[in-house]
Amino acid sequence: MPGAISVLVEPGEPRAGRPVRAVARNHRGAAIGYAWVDGDGGLQLRLDGRGLSPHDRVATGIALGGALHEHHPFDGWFVRSSGTVELGIASGLGLEQTRALWQMRVPLPVGPAEGTVDTVALRAFVVGQDEEAWVRVNNRAFAEHRDQGRQTVELLRAQERAPWFDPDGFLLHEREGHLAGFCWTKVHLDADPVVGEIYVIGVDPDAHGHGLGRSLVLAGLAHLHAKGVTEGMLYVDDDNGPAVRLYRDLGFVTVSTDIHFQRASALRTEVSQPVETPTADPTR
Repeated sequence: MPGAISVLVEPGEPRAGRPVRAVARNHRGAAIGYAWVDGDGGLQLRLDGRGLSPHDRVATGIALGGALHEHHPFDGWFVRSSGTVELGIASGLGLEQTRALWQMRVPLPVGPAEGTVDTVALRAFVVGQDEEAWVRVNNRAFAEHRDQGRQTVELLRAQERAPWFDPDGFLLHEREGHLAGFCWTKVHLDADPVVGEIYVIGVDPDAHGHGLGRSLVLAGLAHLHAKGVTEGMLYVDDDNGPAVRLYRDLGFVTVSTDIHFQRASALRTEVSQPVETPTADPTR
C-alpha cells in the first residue's frame, strides 16, 4: 500500500440516522474509505475506487471492517456486483458466502422457443381489487423462499405508491376465476438505456406442471418490449438450476453477482439485507 493508513472509529453509540462509522485515511490525511453498520446489523463499506489499486482496496477494506467490528460487531455483508476485491475483503474479515444472486439480461424482443405456447390469457392488476388474491398466491408460490414468502396487503400497497409502479405491467393469469400466476414487471427509467425487469414471477402450486411460468416470462418480456424497452433483466439465485436453465434457453446471460456474506460464528443463518427481486422457479 502506498504509505501508511490510519483507521479511526468515531466514538459514541449508534443513533437513528447516524450509525457508528470508521474512516480510513492515507498518509496525507485524505479519506480513502468508510465503513459503518446498517440498521439490519450488516456491514456497509465505501472505498476510493480511483486512488487505490485492487490490492490496496482489499487491505483498506479489511482494516476498516476489522476496526469497526471491534467497536460495533456486524453479522454479515451484502455486496452488489461483487468481484475479486470484495471476495478478498470478505475472506480477510472471516466472512463466508451464504448466497449468490445473479443479475441476468437479454436483448429484446425474445421469441418463444420451439414447441412453447407463446400466448396466455392475461389481464392487468387492478388496484383496490387484486391485492388479497395476489398476496395469497405469492405467499403460496414463495412459501420456502428466503425473502418473498411473507408479503402482506399493507406491504403491497406501499409498493403501489412507488413512482415506478405501473399496474399495466403487473400481469395476472386466471383459471376458473382464480388467480393462477402472475408476472410483475418494472421499468428502470433511470438506466441508460432503459431496462425492463421481470420483478417478480410466481405460479400457484395448484397450477404447476403446465409450463405456465415460461409463458408468463415470455409475456412479461413482450410487454416490456411493447413499451419500447430493448433490454430485459431479472435476478435469480445461482443455485436455482431449473430457472437458470430456462433463462439461458431464452437468451439471458449473467452480467453481475450480488453476494451475501456472513460471519461464520454468527447465530443467524442469513444476512438480513433487502433484495428487491426474488424470482420463483418459472419452469413449473
